[in-house]
Parts: sequence; structure tokens; C-alpha cells
Amino acid sequence: MTEPIAAMPGWADEGLDRIFARLPQAVQPACRAFAECLAASKAPAAPSDMLGTEFEPCHAAFRQALVGAAVQPSLLESVMGDLEALEAEIAAQS
Repeated sequence: MTEPIAAMPGWADEGLDRIFARLPQAVQPACRAFAECLAASKAPAAPSDMLGTEFEPCHAAFRQALVGAAVQPSLLESVMGDLEALEAEIAAQS
């Protein structure tokens, strides 16, 4: 689903694909926009002194898109929790 993005390690793209696979097809454009935002928020191999807060604008916009698409609250919370965990892992690995 996501195309490899230079600023993101391959394992992160795979994680996003697994998370996004649970969402309806109608929100896939928002998923791609989130992946692009995430990649642009973190320079490759740059240390994180922001403790993952660099991803907040991406996270907030994606949540808003899912709420706007009427994604079930339980699915929304599950997906957002998985994304937060992935974001923390990306911040820790960079």
C-alpha cells in the first residue's frame, strides 16, 4: 500500500501497511498522506531530541481524517495506539 519513502526505514513502511490494512478503503488517501507526513517529519538517521513530538501534526491530521470518515471509535483508537507505538519506535531507532 505505501510506497517506500526515503526518510523511513523499510520496517516502518511494513508496520504502516499492517496498521492501514485494517482500515476501510475510503481512508487510504489519508493513510498515504500520513505516511508522507511521517517521513517528512524525521530526517534519516537524525537523533530525536523531540521524543516523538515531531510526529504530532501527522498524528492529529490523520485522527481528524478518520473521525471525519466515521471510522468506528474502537478501530480508531486501536489504529491510533498502534501508530503511536510505531512512531515511538521510529523516534527511538533514529
